[in-house]
Amino acid sequence: MHEQIELEKINQVIADYFDNITKENWVAVKELMPYFIKAGIFNADVKKGLPIRKVLRSLDADNALAKIPFVHAERKDKDTYWYFVRPGSSYVSKAINDTGVTKKQKAKIIKAGSDENYVIDLCDELLQQRASRQHKFGFLLGDYHKNGKTRTALPVDAYYAALNLAIEFIEKQNSGSVSFFDKVERRTVSGVSRPEQRKIYDERKKKSLRANNIQLIEIGNSNFDCDNENKLVRNEAQDKKVLEKLLKEFI
Repeated sequence: MHEQIELEKINQVIADYFDNITKENWVAVKELMPYFIKAGIFNADVKKGLPIRKVLRSLDADNALAKIPFVHAERKDKDTYWYFVRPGSSYVSKAINDTGVTKKQKAKIIKAGSDENYVIDLCDELLQQRASRQHKFGFLLGDYHKNGKTRTALPVDAYYAALNLAIEFIEKQNSGSVSFFDKVERRTVSGVSRPEQRKIYDERKKKSLRANNIQLIEIGNSNFDCDNENKLVRNEAQDKKVLEKLLKEFI
């Protein structure tokens, strides 16, 4: 069935939903049915999301869920509950969401479980010090906002002040060409596409850090063993060996 469905359109609708409609990091697939219908992917909804669930079940049966990289399957006994997850985020089980924690606490839980956080935790262990996460420098700023006065500081994922070392974790969707993430037709406040803006900011980070005698090491999920959804398998012993090579001059 999924061979007859325009998977690229499905991915585009999901990407648009996370970019422009919701601030949540994950959502039940039924919530996007009105947008799938509007995009002409399905004619109507049935049983609160059955059409998209059928697509996902078919992909799952063919071991091809990676064709919709946003999807998360929560499997419980005989039933599977389907969710779409924002790129770079992790699904949080309903068990966590039912405990009465705040949105801020949920965000911390999600961040703590990310591949980025896992890798930086290993770096902390190998370097024997705690990184400043999402560290901002006064000299590293984005382009001016529409008001022509303010600029947003560009953070690095980890900064070790004692070593003058910054680390950036590069996920595959940010280093390759993935059309439904890139949205090349949409322009940023600087008048360029998002992929171009990322390249500009990546280069700005490198030049600014170098000018301030801070070494930057980029570490990507491509350095490690990943599953079919491009998430780290997390073989800690093997992952540490990879990081030891990348960080050898600081260990």
